[in-house]
Amino acid sequence: MRYRPLGNTGMSISSMSLVLSDSGGMREADWVSLIYAALESGINAFEITGSQPTLIDGVGQALQAIDRRLVFVAWRLGWSISTSGQAVRDFSPEGLAQVVESVVARTGLTYLDATILDNPQSEELSPRALDMLRRLKDMGRIHLLGVTGRDDAMDAYISSGAFDLVATPFSLMSGWKERLRVKAATDRDMVVLGYDYYPDGVREPSQTANGGTWGRTTAKPLAGMGTYAFLDRTPHWSGEEICLAYAMTEPSLCTVQVAADKIDRVELMAAVCERELPSGVPAQIEMARFAPEPQAEQPAQKARRA
Repeated sequence: MRYRPLGNTGMSISSMSLVLSDSGGMREADWVSLIYAALESGINAFEITGSQPTLIDGVGQALQAIDRRLVFVAWRLGWSISTSGQAVRDFSPEGLAQVVESVVARTGLTYLDATILDNPQSEELSPRALDMLRRLKDMGRIHLLGVTGRDDAMDAYISSGAFDLVATPFSLMSGWKERLRVKAATDRDMVVLGYDYYPDGVREPSQTANGGTWGRTTAKPLAGMGTYAFLDRTPHWSGEEICLAYAMTEPSLCTVQVAADKIDRVELMAAVCERELPSGVPAQIEMARFAPEPQAEQPAQKARRA
């Protein structure tokens, strides 16, 4: 596993971090085993996005024997459970404080390395809520205040100076808007976490014109050039592994977040951190990123072909 500095905190965390989300089929012991597997793979950074007791208790039990200073734990905020049992948006000062205090007490973690507000809209996050988070930080319950999202509100949160950390999508399909957002955050000495490294746009195998008639294959060595078809054709690599390895080449990202609830998946993705992208793949990625969009056929063209 490779490690990167956590901003100017003096701590280093794994280049891949693990996202733990509520899963109805997971018991406390299952979460403990999963976290142990992650630690054994060198992962020392976790983000928890759920509220189920089995998840919270599993996190507490798994990390109780670890030196608290050696593990990074972030908690996603912005949701609570109503009296009817439904998940509801909650960025109220009281709601945020209640989640932080209860999580710290129940897990025995003493403090949270970061809290990450889940895509708050401008009207959802009040000055009182931010003041509450700052008080919790002053009390030592939180070390870093973070925010995540993908819309334009993120630019305002980054420039506000109210946050120490930002989690943002980053992948081989990221355009200048996303890349400038990462640069703006690093210019303000913010910790940057990357997620959504394997976007939907590259998940389906690319369709290329290589099929012949009567079941024969036509030789077209340049088929798929300028597309992401190579993701499914690179020997010994899956498309997801290439996407994760690419995201890790961005030096501004402190870590890349991976969601997993199976031990074999944790071990498989952690192994990517030790690998270098195959020769030629970076060039193929750049060719695909800057390839021109296919032009829609004009009505006159359709008429001539009819």
